Amino acid sequence: MCAFISQAMNQFVQAPILGLVDQTPSPNVITAQILPTSSATAIQVGSAVKLVAGTASTILVDVCSGPTDGPVFGVITYNARKNLYSAGDLVTVGCASTYIYLKASGTVTRADKVTTTAATTAADPVVATVSSASTQYITGVAVDTGASGSLVRINIAPSFNGTV
Repeated sequence: MCAFISQAMNQFVQAPILGLVDQTPSPNVITAQILPTSSATAIQVGSAVKLVAGTASTILVDVCSGPTDGPVFGVITYNARKNLYSAGDLVTVGCASTYIYLKASGTVTRADKVTTTAATTAADPVVATVSSASTQYITGVAVDTGASGSLVRINIAPSFNGTV
């Protein structure tokens, strides 16, 4: 699972970490509330979220359970204080046009459209190249090339089962 990251004493630039926003300032990072009745068992940084119906004074989101659950609204961004969440918690969400580091589950090539697989209690959420654009919701476009397990920058560009 996602661990808190600290910067080494002689490190002058922060290394990429899961959920870290890049290419700032990003005008499309918002605060939202995870649906209080969410059944998601693993909610963490890098998890894709979708808008849900409900009455609240905040924007309500719930975790996408996999590539065919959506449409994706955005991705939970890195927070230095808290990276594991529960139903009802407030989170920051990087929406369209935000650049976020996410973990690749296989080889991801620059310009690939990617979809997100949800976190589990034993594993971080991951992105993979879209294999079926007609059934999978696109999370964004890879701007880096990376191997399985590496962090790649993704330009969040959600779509409704179609092209970005």
